[in-house]
Amino acid sequence: MPSAAYVFRTLRNVGERGLLAQFPAVLVGRPKASNIEIEPTPEQRMQYRQEQREAILKAFSYYNPDAMICFDIDFGHTDPQWILPYGGMITVNGPQRQIIAHFG
Repeated sequence: MPSAAYVFRTLRNVGERGLLAQFPAVLVGRPKASNIEIEPTPEQRMQYRQEQREAILKAFSYYNPDAMICFDIDFGHTDPQWILPYGGMITVNGPQRQIIAHFG
């Protein structure tokens, strides 16, 4: 459960290398806001997730302000979890609010 500051610094480091500018769209998994040792209140979980979102938006505002960012996708270290094999293509259609994974 990284802090928002850590998330921003990580994205800043990637952005400084020009990597964030390569993506027209970005999928962000819903941050896991609890674990076996930490069980925050629903309000604390909501605040944690909002701070994560703001850190990501801040980084992209510097390094790729035109990127379409889709938040709270159920993949990665979250529950429930949508399994995404590496190497597949994904189509993101913002106006239709669709994310399509292509495998093959």
